[in-house]
Amino acid sequence: MSISLGLVETPAVVVPGESVDIPVTVRNSGDVVEGYDLDVVGMPSTWATFDPPRVSLYPGASQTVTLTVRPPRSSEVRAGELPYGVRVVPSEAPQTATVEEAVLTIAPFSEVTGELRPQVRRARLGARYRLVGLNGGNVEETLSVTAVDGAEQLRFAPRPRTTTLAAGERYAAVLGVRARRLLWRGTPRHLPFRAVLGDATGRAVTLDGTLVQQPVLSAWLLKLLALLLALLLLLLALWFGLLRPAVTSAAREAVDEGVAQVATEAEEAASEAAGAAARDAIEQERAVAPAAPTPPPATGGGGDGASRGGQFATALVLRTNPGGSASRSYTVPRGRVLLITDFLVDNPQGDTGTLTVTADDVRVVTYGLENFRNQDYHSVTPIRVPAGARVTLTVVCRRPGTPVGAPAPSTCQEGLYLNGTLARSAGTGS
Repeated sequence: MSISLGLVETPAVVVPGESVDIPVTVRNSGDVVEGYDLDVVGMPSTWATFDPPRVSLYPGASQTVTLTVRPPRSSEVRAGELPYGVRVVPSEAPQTATVEEAVLTIAPFSEVTGELRPQVRRARLGARYRLVGLNGGNVEETLSVTAVDGAEQLRFAPRPRTTTLAAGERYAAVLGVRARRLLWRGTPRHLPFRAVLGDATGRAVTLDGTLVQQPVLSAWLLKLLALLLALLLLLLALWFGLLRPAVTSAAREAVDEGVAQVATEAEEAASEAAGAAARDAIEQERAVAPAAPTPPPATGGGGDGASRGGQFATALVLRTNPGGSASRSYTVPRGRVLLITDFLVDNPQGDTGTLTVTADDVRVVTYGLENFRNQDYHSVTPIRVPAGARVTLTVVCRRPGTPVGAPAPSTCQEGLYLNGTLARSAGTGS
């Protein structure tokens, strides 16, 4: 048996993804009819096919078989020379198999692919895109990244700009895209561009992308600002129309109440001081006046149970809130009896309401405030108020008056001025 391969001196050349036919001649140099099986060694069996895959020859006969080699188009099929062999195995004597060797040249091919992720981004000024490249060829490639836009409205910043990839290696880059100016308002602006992934020979892969530039003041933001402005104006209207007057009125009322309280306290202190001054004046008059002769003791029935005493005067002044009432009293000291000969009630503001004077819990008189400004009361028989009893002024205020030439008051103001004699009770020392 003998075997020969066609094109043995000139190696066969094949581009991955394509095929090459290699003639193989098989001769039966024996003296019996023999069948022969053919296969390849040194390369994947999936690359090679024989036509026909089996031959049967008479002694001295020969036949040419076609070996078709088709390597896949893959980066794993590296470019260069690939030694291989064709093995012929006799079916009757497989131990006498023969291998004929040859060389197959794998031609280089380039295949660069790329992808821009994402293709569309939205931003007010700039955004970043991922650029993924793949060297799908069977030789090393040096790749570079560039980008252009027809309107020249964008700036580009790829990182890295160039790289060298082995066969089958991936490439990952970041492409920064930035608008040359801001879009303040209006509709979004679409800015298309092209990213170019090229190799050293000038071949390039073009990838399309778009930057959708958003306005700084978008429609919803303008609506929000308008809503906030309307809300602010509403709050200002509520403040100046309702809340501020109410706060001012409440503050004024609080101040007026404080002033009224201070005035009331001052008037009460003044009335007490006036009463004390009146009593001091009476005592001084008694001290400087000549002593009156002692009257003879009364004959007949007993007296009124009280000896004569000095002159007495005091004032009771009070303030009353509208719709309310207030009282102020004078309590007769222990061991004394008060004989009231006359008193004066005063309504200087012209208030409306009622004024009541009681002595020892007995009502002496009741006036309507609207009927007088001041009123004298003279008693022919002195009103007797025993020790420990009280003379009380009670005022019910319906509405404060309006004094002429003065601001309207917020409270009613009335006074009671008492005159009489404060004598020792019967049974007490002189």
